[in-house]
Amino acid sequence: MLKNNRILIVDDQEDLREQLGQLLVSSGQPNKTSTLVQSMRERLMGIEDEKHAAPKLVPQYDIDTAGQGEEAFEMVKAAIDNKAPYAVLFTDMRMPPGWDGLKTAKKIREIDKHIEIVIMTAYADHNQGTIASEVGMPEKLLYIKKPFQTEEIFQLAMSLTAKWSSENLERIRRGWLEKALVCMRSARHYSDEENSNYIATLNSFLSFLNAEKGTIAEWDEKLKEWVLKGSKNIEDASAKEFFKTNSKQLLKNNTIQNNVDGVYVIPVKSSECSVVIGIYNPKTQTDPEWYKLLNMLLITSIEGLENASKNSKIYCKSNPACKNSLLFKEIHSKMDELRKEHESDKTIQDFIQKVEDFIESLKEKVH
Repeated sequence: MLKNNRILIVDDQEDLREQLGQLLVSSGQPNKTSTLVQSMRERLMGIEDEKHAAPKLVPQYDIDTAGQGEEAFEMVKAAIDNKAPYAVLFTDMRMPPGWDGLKTAKKIREIDKHIEIVIMTAYADHNQGTIASEVGMPEKLLYIKKPFQTEEIFQLAMSLTAKWSSENLERIRRGWLEKALVCMRSARHYSDEENSNYIATLNSFLSFLNAEKGTIAEWDEKLKEWVLKGSKNIEDASAKEFFKTNSKQLLKNNTIQNNVDGVYVIPVKSSECSVVIGIYNPKTQTDPEWYKLLNMLLITSIEGLENASKNSKIYCKSNPACKNSLLFKEIHSKMDELRKEHESDKTIQDFIQKVEDFIESLKEKVH
């Protein structure tokens, strides 16, 4: 989980905000005396030497400071615009001549619903009920009185940044799930129109992977080649060349691959069909939960593509152009066999070539 350790400290007194910032920055630095005592204790208790002990993970905070509430508001706004929001805001209550801590928290909460806010004060200007009512979202609001212990700040920073990161991950995962459900509904699309099921499946994967360009093809056992079923934002000739060039690799592999000739390949295979989806420049994630959703979409797509495959075969049987294509393919296959069988006989080789030239001219007339 990517943790957000960005913290904004707001106080009108420069020395106080710098001191608090330094406390947080140095919170991950080991204390020499405590380290020595800990080492002696471990040796006496027979615990392995600290040189071989696993390093302890300590938080490294990214600290910014502001002298007034208005300045803090603009910094929070800019952080959101740059997609690098703050996780925690520490703000003093009294900050003359500008906004006080209450107004600062209230204004910032209006533009950032997720930031954790800690209001610090040495005076009882407002009771906690009033602050919670004015700022809103009391579950993301704390109120501490000065003077506070250093350990309090350490613990608040550590727990609140972890809380923000955990909640943010849940929001992201919820967004993935909602998108996956929409894509699954799209993948279940059924229509009698030629290739519409294939195109619906392709579009569902493009949507889930936040991609604009992709293609889909099915392996034809009789033709012994990949038959293009649909493309988006890619020329059919380029798509066909991709499947032709990588034909053997695409036929053998049954797992998702992120690089086949620079394309993210998703095989959708079952006893009824063998389909490959190629996605260009997808936005993938490393989160295991994201991969689970991708596999759910994959499983959902199989039924729709099996139906599409059956419909395609029925269409081919009743469509003259498709039947002719299969016939020409079979003739070429037989001619190749004859060419190999009589490889040393020039007369037969010349005759085979004439027959193939005639077939090619026939194909042009038929199409």
